[in-house]
Amino acid sequence: MVVPQLLLNYEQAAAALALSRAALRDLVYKGRGPVVTRIGRRTLFAVSDLEEFIGQHREVPRFAPANEDNRPRRSKRGRPSIAELMARRAA
Repeated sequence: MVVPQLLLNYEQAAAALALSRAALRDLVYKGRGPVVTRIGRRTLFAVSDLEEFIGQHREVPRFAPANEDNRPRRSKRGRPSIAELMARRAA
């Protein structure tokens, strides 16, 4: 009979959240981390609380480019291309 693990310690919770143990401890200390469960001197994290924490930090993309082919071509750093500079000088 396999018993599901309901509570995780700092190391396990940090691994589940892809954080370091220190980063998770810092989030909890500052009150911005997942809800903790204290049993005696141990600080544990319920799996459901970790899932809720993840859900609170999910973001929906703010915009999606409608058609990238119609946008003017620019270099990687946002500078105008040589063709654009020549076109500006000619105008």
